[in-house]
Amino acid sequence: MHPCIETILTRHAVRRFQERQVEEDTLQEILTAGLYAPSAGNNQHSRIVVCQDREINQKLGEINRYMMFKGKDPAKVSHAISADQPSIQDDHTILDGFYHAPTVLHLFVRDSIYAHDDAAMMAENMWLAAHALGVGACYIGRAEEVFATDFGKELREKWGVPADLVAVAHLCLGYRDGPAPHAKPRKEGRILRA
Repeated sequence: MHPCIETILTRHAVRRFQERQVEEDTLQEILTAGLYAPSAGNNQHSRIVVCQDREINQKLGEINRYMMFKGKDPAKVSHAISADQPSIQDDHTILDGFYHAPTVLHLFVRDSIYAHDDAAMMAENMWLAAHALGVGACYIGRAEEVFATDFGKELREKWGVPADLVAVAHLCLGYRDGPAPHAKPRKEGRILRA
């Protein structure tokens, strides 16, 4: 099997992280992969904010978790995601929606109908690069809601994120704590031929 395909097939969401920070040279390779992701019309009008401040990541992670369950009973929106790497939907005692990841990448892209596409492509490139380099990752949504809070707005200004960009996603990075998650089977019948 080609190594690129093997990386794709063995990538998993990691939600249990060691405290050890991602080394700078490894992080730079991951970020470069994100910069080389396709964007609508090759606009390249995006920003990746790298946050390695544990306090900020913790607070944003708590806001993110709150946004997930805002106005809802967590027990009613839950479903089993992973016994190996539990999510906030699996375990309601997890209060940090970023799972204590030592590095969180916040993806801001041009506010357009392609915003989510551009962010998803960047995130997937970085996730695959991280996996290939031995770093765990997990894609987290709800970024727009998080950065619409007063704390989120303050951070956007502090970080110098242009006003015409919208927050779309977060990518948690760090070294996996514990064994690798087991591969989940793929559902049948998802490929149709015309």
